[in-house]
Amino acid sequence: MRLFIFYCGLTRIFLRANIFLLRYLLLIFCCCFLNLASFAQADTTISRPPAAPIIDTATIASDTLLLASDTVKKPVVVAGIDSLYKKLLDNPYLQMKDPPVYLVIKERVREEKDGIFYMLAGLLLLLAFIKLLFPKYFSNVFRLFFQPAFRQKQTREQLLQSALPSLLLNLFFILSGGAYLALLLNYYQLVNESFWLLFLYGSISLLILYAGKYVFLSFAGWVFNIKQAAETYTFMVFLINKLLGVLLVPVILIIAFSDATIINVAITISMLLIGTLFVYRFVVSYTPVRREVKVSRLHFLFYVLAFELTPLLLIYKTLIIYMDKSL
Repeated sequence: MRLFIFYCGLTRIFLRANIFLLRYLLLIFCCCFLNLASFAQADTTISRPPAAPIIDTATIASDTLLLASDTVKKPVVVAGIDSLYKKLLDNPYLQMKDPPVYLVIKERVREEKDGIFYMLAGLLLLLAFIKLLFPKYFSNVFRLFFQPAFRQKQTREQLLQSALPSLLLNLFFILSGGAYLALLLNYYQLVNESFWLLFLYGSISLLILYAGKYVFLSFAGWVFNIKQAAETYTFMVFLINKLLGVLLVPVILIIAFSDATIINVAITISMLLIGTLFVYRFVVSYTPVRREVKVSRLHFLFYVLAFELTPLLLIYKTLIIYMDKSL
C-alpha cells in the first residue's frame, strides 16, 4: 500500500514537471489528425464521378411555347412618311423619281500665279510711287487730251521740263507693255515658253523699239533742220505711251486672273483702245508737223507705215522665229 501511494506521488510530481511538454505533444497530435482527415476527404471527392444534371423538360417546353406565341402575336410596326416630306418628294423640280445621271469631270489643274500676282503688285506700287511723288505731272498727262489748243502748248512745256517723272512713266510703259504682250502670247499659246521669258523678251523689244525711234527722230530733226517738228512728234509718241501704260494695268489684271469669256472681252476692248490711241497720235501729230514741215498726207502715211507699223511687225516676226527655233 505504501508502494502504491509512493508510485502515485512520483507520478503526480512527474506530471506537474512535464505539463507543458504534454500540452505541446497534444497540439502536434491534433494537427496531424486534421491533416489526415483533409487528405482523406479530398481523395473521396476526386474518386466520385460527377452527378448528371437533372433537366426539367416540361419547363423548357413551356418556355418555347411562350416564345413562339410572343413572335406570332407581336405585329411589325412600319413608320409612316411625313406628309410634308412626301410633298417634297413629289415636287417635279426635284426629280426624285428620275433615273440617276453621272457626269465625267476632269480634275482641275491648279495654276501657280503667285509670281504674276507679285509682279502686278510691283507695277501698281511703282505707279502709286510716281503719282505720289509727282502728282502734278501725272494729272497733266491726262489733262492734256481735254485741253484746248492754246492751253496744250503751255502744258506741253511744263511736261518737257520734268525729266524724271517722264523717265519713270516711260519705264512703267515698258514693263506694263511687256506684261501685256507676254500674257497675250501665253493665253493664245502662240509660243511654248514661260511667262517670265516672254515678259523679258517683250520688255526688251519695246525698249529697243522706242529707244531706236527716239534716236532716229532726234537724228532726223538735226539732219533735216526740223528739230522743233521732231521734238513735237516725239513728245506726242511718248505721251500716248505713258497714257497707254496706265490704261493697260486693269486689262493685265483681267487677263491674268479672270475666266476665258471675260478675258476675250478685255482683249477686244484693249485692242480697240490701242488702235484708237495710235490713230489719235497720228492725227494730233500731223497738224504741228505739217505747220513746220511741208508734208502731204500721203507722205505722212508712208512714214507711219514705214517707221511705225513695220518695225512692230518685224520684231514680232523675229521673236516668233527665234522662239520656234529654241523649242
